Amino acid sequence: MGFPSVNGFAMQSTGVASFRKMTPGMLESQRLAMANDIVKTTKAEVAITLKKAAPAMGIDGTAYHILDILIGLTRADDWKQDRRPLVAISNEKLAEYVCRSTRTVIRALKRLVEAGILAYRDSSTGRRFIYRNDASGEIDRGYGFDFSPARQRVAEIKQIGDAFQARLRAEQEAKRTVNRLSRAIVDACRTGQSDGVDCEVYLQELTVLMDTPMMVVERAEKISELYEVVIADLAAAQEGETQTADNSDKTTEMSGDHDIHVTPYNITTPLAPINSKQRQPSNDGYSNTNFASNEAQNIALEKDQSSKFSAKSSGTAQLQSQQETQLDNGLSEHLSAISIGLIDSATAQTQEILGMPFSSWFDLLQSAEQLRLAIGLSEDGWKQAILTLGEKMAAAVLVVTVEKTLRDPEGISRPAGYFRACVDRAKDGKLALHKSLYGLALA
Repeated sequence: MGFPSVNGFAMQSTGVASFRKMTPGMLESQRLAMANDIVKTTKAEVAITLKKAAPAMGIDGTAYHILDILIGLTRADDWKQDRRPLVAISNEKLAEYVCRSTRTVIRALKRLVEAGILAYRDSSTGRRFIYRNDASGEIDRGYGFDFSPARQRVAEIKQIGDAFQARLRAEQEAKRTVNRLSRAIVDACRTGQSDGVDCEVYLQELTVLMDTPMMVVERAEKISELYEVVIADLAAAQEGETQTADNSDKTTEMSGDHDIHVTPYNITTPLAPINSKQRQPSNDGYSNTNFASNEAQNIALEKDQSSKFSAKSSGTAQLQSQQETQLDNGLSEHLSAISIGLIDSATAQTQEILGMPFSSWFDLLQSAEQLRLAIGLSEDGWKQAILTLGEKMAAAVLVVTVEKTLRDPEGISRPAGYFRACVDRAKDGKLALHKSLYGLALA
């Protein structure tokens, strides 16, 4: 059977091969990628938002690692409203980066698309590439993975992340409450039992609450109620015993019969022990003096030798300390000029995106992973910065880089490169980081 002919020419049917089977989640991501009302945001804001919300969205393991790589490969300028945040990389290269099989990478990418973070932007052949304009750097043609869905949903994803963080903090506080109050109940019951109060029913109820499957927040509430009951009952029992004792003291009087009048007898002269020997005074005063002199010389000699050994040890330690100080030349002075209060006042936009203040160095160091992801800095680059500058100084440089990127995205097109350049300047003692912080705080 041949093909139907039109005007004598045979017609041929053209089949369109599909790359993958589409799911509702994929279709929704494609719809978001084609939206016309582009949301204004930055690469750093989206990166931090995705970092906080990833666990709540089911992004972990290989999928999270791939997300970190892909968002780091995008350019900050491509996140502008008139551009498209694209990244082109093959499945094989991603598999090499994450040390997983190609099929595992394909499944992880599918999870990111169905989660509404990425969208497939396929070429006719399935090959991924980006051609840029040499003059402006804009993408003329590009096919690969599109972060437009994440850009369009940045406010929604931020709410998801905030709700997840709040729930996580509530669960952590509930766990601490359960541990603290359960121990307090046991201690209170032991004290009550030692005073003759029957507390077995409270301990049994506590055991039931600990063994019954329930949410940790609910368990914390129930144990808190039990603790209040235990304390109130034990306080009432203690008050009853006190009143009983007071009444007994009032009705009972001590009799003076059969008392014995004792006259105290104190010996004020100390007696020498029976076996002790009295030191006889020496008839030869010179021998006593000579013995004392020799003993003093021996003690002085021992002290002199000990001081020489201590001086030698301290000299070695001082030399090692000087060598370590030379390696950290200038870093301690820069760090001493930087306080966490100054960092807190200079990084308002970064704190707004993170949803937390920098009230201590611990808070800043805990946020370092999110800040690293915000500027697309690799883990190796961050570890090298810590080895070079120390953890606190590296975190201070990192948060300043993020803050400057948020305030002037066009001025810092490559934040990760800017961070590395700051690390090199700090290593050479040429980075006046405190001046940058004062400038950001005043602005």
